[in-house]
Amino acid sequence: MKVYRPEIDGLRAISVIAVILYHAEFTVAGHTLLRGGYIGVDVFFVISGFLISQMLLTEIEATGRIDFLKFYARRARRILPALFTVIFATIPFAYYLLLPSELLDYTNSIGSTLLFGSNIYFYFTAAQYGEPNTLLKPFLHTWSLSVEEQFYIGFPLLLLITRRYLKLRFLPCVLLVASLSFVLCVVTVRYDQQQAFYSPLTRTWELLAGTLLAYYEVRRGRTRPRPLLAAAGLVLVVGSLILFRKDTVHPGVLTVIPVIGTCLVLAFAGHQDAVGRLLASRPAALTGLVSYSLYLWHYPVFAFLRLTSLNLNNGDKLLAIAATVLVAVVSFVVIEKPLRHTRRSRALWITLSSSVATITAAVVSAISMAGFPHRLDQIYPPLAQANEARLESTFLSLNNNIQAGKPIIFIIGDSHARNWSIALKNYIDTDRYQVVAVSYLNCMVEIKNDIVRAPSRASIYDKYCIPFEKFINDKSLLSRTKAIFLTSLRPFEYTVNPFRFELLSWMKSHSDDARIFVFGNYFQLDELHSCLGLMFQRKSDASICLREATYPPANQPLEQLPFFPSNLAFTYLDIVKLHCDYDKEKCLTTSRGVPFITDWNHLTAEFLTTLIGDILEKRTADLRGDGLLDFLVPPHARQSERTANSQPNAGRTSSASP
Repeated sequence: MKVYRPEIDGLRAISVIAVILYHAEFTVAGHTLLRGGYIGVDVFFVISGFLISQMLLTEIEATGRIDFLKFYARRARRILPALFTVIFATIPFAYYLLLPSELLDYTNSIGSTLLFGSNIYFYFTAAQYGEPNTLLKPFLHTWSLSVEEQFYIGFPLLLLITRRYLKLRFLPCVLLVASLSFVLCVVTVRYDQQQAFYSPLTRTWELLAGTLLAYYEVRRGRTRPRPLLAAAGLVLVVGSLILFRKDTVHPGVLTVIPVIGTCLVLAFAGHQDAVGRLLASRPAALTGLVSYSLYLWHYPVFAFLRLTSLNLNNGDKLLAIAATVLVAVVSFVVIEKPLRHTRRSRALWITLSSSVATITAAVVSAISMAGFPHRLDQIYPPLAQANEARLESTFLSLNNNIQAGKPIIFIIGDSHARNWSIALKNYIDTDRYQVVAVSYLNCMVEIKNDIVRAPSRASIYDKYCIPFEKFINDKSLLSRTKAIFLTSLRPFEYTVNPFRFELLSWMKSHSDDARIFVFGNYFQLDELHSCLGLMFQRKSDASICLREATYPPANQPLEQLPFFPSNLAFTYLDIVKLHCDYDKEKCLTTSRGVPFITDWNHLTAEFLTTLIGDILEKRTADLRGDGLLDFLVPPHARQSERTANSQPNAGRTSSASP
């Protein structure tokens, strides 16, 4: 007969509280609390491995077989009702708050969760757990459920095979599989931390740690409580939660600490010792009972709160936790507990099957309709979207037909180079200069032996890195380069691509004494919010993005920024100062229906074209002094030139007969 152990629920309580606090990101005096709270999931893995293995080992010892149908029915009753409730509850919020691309990601994550594969989905969609953008993915936390579900599929088969074909060799087989999994984890985390994080192959050893403990207890009975070992285990778990950091290599060798700690608590905590009494206390045990619902609800609650709120403070986060507790308790009392123990099996399976069908239909509809883009029509007209998309698609063709012998203007940069290049080319004096526009987006740039190497981080970026490496190493182009325009995200601050000024120096050394111009950034949001998202959620125009912009600060002391190149001669162009002198009331926010940004930082090509034209028109004298007008032509001058060229005999010279 199964004996209820409340101290296990107490351990669950510590785990789920740690995970929730980790995702809440409470800050005190500038420090984030419980930065190792993600270890709570590893504690869950060990507990799950222990309880599931104990159940199956007991069954196979008693009957010599595993009733797979009964086992998976119990798992379905335990997991699916609460999970489906969360999915149904979040669908309306997702439809009304998520942009088309975000809604597609949301529905794909739901679909992969139904297939017990969201960990695989998030790995292949480059969702780097713990990064700011992943906090907006409502179902990212289901990766751990998928890992456990994959274990539920694999472990019973391993148990059955070893029982039937490898008599009495279950323990060596488990030790072998756990060892291989641990070694794979330690090796994999060195070159692909995200694969090590999401892969069931690198997590199996944690679950099997619980299995080894369960095997011992089934064969030899519960060990005598040992208060010191139980206390040591709790210290290892809590210490890991407190001392682990975001940059701790995880999962890896150090993950052994909380895993061993969890095993010690499970093995040696008893009702009579302090650790057992603490974990079995009513508040802890009740929290543990509701831990699954708490875990399911907390991530969507925080994700949608972050989507709709700017500058969350600790009070907002406390309210979010209160809301999580409320809906989790209701979910547990109304859905999870009753359906888990209901005797009306036929009604339950009809309900679950109907839920799967309904959710699948919603997922297929969202995917087939590309995330329902018509929802954006009111804030971003379809014609404006189409025109912007057409403009942005021209970047890769800007370097076609490079003319030999013509002076060169290089436009280089990261992802910002695309739209800046498209816009700048409208004002470059193309009668005098040839434009070469390249982006080092996700290229691993290195200068060695006077050659620039730029392999891509992934094949999808080859379209940028291959042309970049080709043109940047073309000495015939560099030798006739007269100007280099750098267009980068926060050029003196952005920690990615720190080679950019070394690259500029190298290019200048091979040029015809080229002038270097560094273009500053326009207004930007924080990384968690997109302009289109704010416009869509608030049913507003792009002025809301300008009002909520947190960057750049006025009169920023550039020389104090970490990547300011004090040994490089260049001209910095403060775009905001030149355009509207940081007076948001005077700054442009749209151009022909296109907002100035759609994400959090990239200026749109249509808007940039208008912005640059406005600056060239209004600040002609300043730009002439900076030397920029040696390369760019103001709109009025370009228009005058076009008008003159359109007149009959324009540009022709007449000569009198001698």
